[in-house]
Amino acid sequence: MKLRLYHSGGEPGQTEQLITELETKSVPLDNRVRCVEVNSNGQFIVVFHSDQFALGHKVTLRNDWDGWTADIQGEFWFGKWIFKLDPKSYPATFKMKFALDGLEMTTPPYDVTVAPDTACLYFDSMVTFPDSLPRFKHGIDNLVSSRTKLQRAMVPPQVDPKRHYDVIVIGSGMGGGVLADQLSDADINTLVLEAGSLPFQTHIDNLPGHNFNFGTAERDQVGHYINRPNSESAFLFGAQMNLGGRSVYWEGLIPRMDRWEANHWPSSVRDYLFRQQGYHQAEQLVRKRRTLGPFQESLIHDLRSAFKEFYVEDLPRALHQPNLTIRRSAAKVDNVLVRPTGVFSTADLLMDSLATDRVMARPYLTINLSHLVTRIETKGNRAVEVVCQDLDGNVERRYQGRYIVLAAGSLESPRIAMASQLEDKNQLIGVGLTDHPAFAQKRLVELYPESPFAGAKKHAKILLRHRDGASHPYTVEILINPRYWDVRHSDDDAMQATTQATDKTFANVKFLFDSQLDNRNRIFYRGPGEKLEVLVHANDSALPLRDEVTALHHRVLKFLQADFDPQEEMDYHSNGTVHHAGGSMRMSEDGTGVVDENLRFLGYENLYCCDVSVFPRIPTSNPALTLVALAQRLAAHLETQR
Repeated sequence: MKLRLYHSGGEPGQTEQLITELETKSVPLDNRVRCVEVNSNGQFIVVFHSDQFALGHKVTLRNDWDGWTADIQGEFWFGKWIFKLDPKSYPATFKMKFALDGLEMTTPPYDVTVAPDTACLYFDSMVTFPDSLPRFKHGIDNLVSSRTKLQRAMVPPQVDPKRHYDVIVIGSGMGGGVLADQLSDADINTLVLEAGSLPFQTHIDNLPGHNFNFGTAERDQVGHYINRPNSESAFLFGAQMNLGGRSVYWEGLIPRMDRWEANHWPSSVRDYLFRQQGYHQAEQLVRKRRTLGPFQESLIHDLRSAFKEFYVEDLPRALHQPNLTIRRSAAKVDNVLVRPTGVFSTADLLMDSLATDRVMARPYLTINLSHLVTRIETKGNRAVEVVCQDLDGNVERRYQGRYIVLAAGSLESPRIAMASQLEDKNQLIGVGLTDHPAFAQKRLVELYPESPFAGAKKHAKILLRHRDGASHPYTVEILINPRYWDVRHSDDDAMQATTQATDKTFANVKFLFDSQLDNRNRIFYRGPGEKLEVLVHANDSALPLRDEVTALHHRVLKFLQADFDPQEEMDYHSNGTVHHAGGSMRMSEDGTGVVDENLRFLGYENLYCCDVSVFPRIPTSNPALTLVALAQRLAAHLETQR
């Protein structure tokens, strides 16, 4: 069977056009392979359509050039396995075939000819596989499941169904990961069930290079929902399923809620965050950054003088700087015995506990990766068992614990709750999914060379809050030279190339608003193995303040001495993403929500939730620090219950 790949240097988007043309043909799509080329980055794309061998099965690509036992991994999105081949890595002719779940296909291999500078064509053929074991269909595009030797050594599984746990935590992200670490440190026998595997054991910004620029976060995101047909607004992708969850891919911003924002929360939670220093304890855990240096400190000083109606502060980040202490407004080397650990992630946190052979940690923490929870079984007012699919072993497993905590995120936690048919007296499970709206510049603006804040190697990120936040419910992020935000290089030449890429100075300004929950927004559970449906409405709550923030935006840019067009309006972001959206399992102190102020499900004495879905209102800024504080508070609560 012959296959000819062509590279024509055509226009970006030609691949998508070809695939669309193929799909309009009156031929069955299932189990057909289509080979087309992409021109935007010079890669060839092999597209294998299959509903039968997907979302549970794993289809890989093999060839004689790399070796017949070397698997090229693909991504599964919306009914298609997609493989990307770099023509520079292959000879003019080679052979190619597919493998299913590690078993080679029985049909002969494809003879591939790479013909550059020729018209772009495609190939269309049926694919047949040998008989294979049936696998659980989970419905999550691009979910990676791999039990490598390294993963088994670093995160050893424990699948004994007779072993009972004090607490079972579902999810290892910012809420579940912090909770599990706190519980296991307190000698509480804790099991973490995580649907993903171990792509990185640390935050991606702790890896060489600027990984956000390389598309790492986007490459690893999963597709676990669709937007409901005829939705007013499209809810955007962005979730990752892996050890550490989204905490491996975030930017590390950890602002507190302002006190006026906390007025919308239960009084006991508000008291914990501020009076009982819950925020302070959370900042200690996530290693709040100490300084960005004298330029940022000088800019803060100048902004405070020019914007007296605002609180101006360093935009806090979870970036460990253990060797520094602040003395007379300057960073000095203090303790050289402790190494920096970079940007905080719960993957780091949990891996450190697993690797520590001390009495207080490892014996009390178990993490089972590639365990997708399908439901929680209940009896009366108690949750009695967690049912999940071991995606590596292709087997259903059940685990029991005295307490069970959902921490799978603002979409997955409601999915599990709805699949479990949990009691929902207020009919609010999956209702109210909301993100905060934002105004943002359409593009970066350049500072004039004579600006006192100009300089190709200057960098700052600063937060402004209005002193009367209740009447001006937003925060302002000011960023100077954003290309330096996540830079980490071990190669001096790479660092020099980054910092000397231009002699210009750029600035960006963004306005983030708080938001009450929109009860029109809903998550729909469509059954086992099916994607969720999400219905969201445009969040127009900040539009009445457009004139105010536009005037403030111009004022900030004039202060920075930026070259900008005052007639150019900012973009308004109103649809939302899974990064900050919450409220789909809201808390209340009067029994009107899904969980109470201690995060316990109403109607159940041992079932809790600890992720952004419990937020009763969406704060102006990144919700991470507030979630960490809630996880620490829940850990302390559960410790008193044993």
